Amino acid sequence: MMHTPDDQLKVPERKRIVFLGDSITENGAYIRYLDAYFLKYFPRHSLELINLGVSSETVAGTHEPSHPFPRPCLHERLERALEESKPDWVFLCYGMNDGIYHSFSEERFALFRNGMKKAVERIGQTGARVILMTPPPYDVLSINGEAQPDGLQEYAFETPYRDYNGVLGKYANWVTEYGAEQGYTVVNLREPMMSFIAGRREANPAYKYNDGVHPEDDGHWVMARAILSDVFGIEPERTPEWAKSMDGDFIRAVSRRRDVLNAAWREHVGHSNPDKFEALPLADALRLADSILEDIRMAAEQA
Repeated sequence: MMHTPDDQLKVPERKRIVFLGDSITENGAYIRYLDAYFLKYFPRHSLELINLGVSSETVAGTHEPSHPFPRPCLHERLERALEESKPDWVFLCYGMNDGIYHSFSEERFALFRNGMKKAVERIGQTGARVILMTPPPYDVLSINGEAQPDGLQEYAFETPYRDYNGVLGKYANWVTEYGAEQGYTVVNLREPMMSFIAGRREANPAYKYNDGVHPEDDGHWVMARAILSDVFGIEPERTPEWAKSMDGDFIRAVSRRRDVLNAAWREHVGHSNPDKFEALPLADALRLADSILEDIRMAAEQA
């Protein structure tokens, strides 16, 4: 993996970077790949990546009656998240749940826009840099349930509106336009991931994009690559072997460290999702993560 001196200038030497989002971010594989990339190729830089994704969360406060519990809303925990993490940069990735799998509604769209603006304004008040990400696509051909036509009163995760991806396209377009108007960096996740799905399906017509919402590891690498490109100006020439196979001491150690940190930060900040992670107290998790970091640095030399 070749890097130029310009790459070094675009990757900050030291930043605390927070990621806020729903279950795709909670899964955190794309954050793991970013962490691994910087630890491997930029070992002298100190980028602390804090995953504060929470499954089922919205930024709009929307909720469908069929959901097993009231969807968490970012604004219930944003103050705590910012106070506890004290970020230099904040990534925001919402939209997938905000439309609650229904056909397009101006009312829900307005709630999403207002929720995003409110979050951006509050983050901006801390002095942190805001980085927006378009919602990833929804692949109706991969869902576990049955897609529904327009005109129904209720839809749900497993019985979604059949063109929910089109709804997300409107959300993604607005994120892109809003970011451009306000001068924020915007990461386009939607287009490269749609291309990824199309390529996989061309090679194998029976391809399933997991459950239609949540990418698997290879999709998370596409997300990580989009962030590297749109934020850091890095275009990886190839997919590293450790990202292809998740095999080897290096990526396993990175994953172990991320699991410890993700759980501890999620529960330390708190959230209204009834599903809680088993987590160490944050201070203990940070100490353990530091001890694993030495293993990662040694393994990175061999990866």
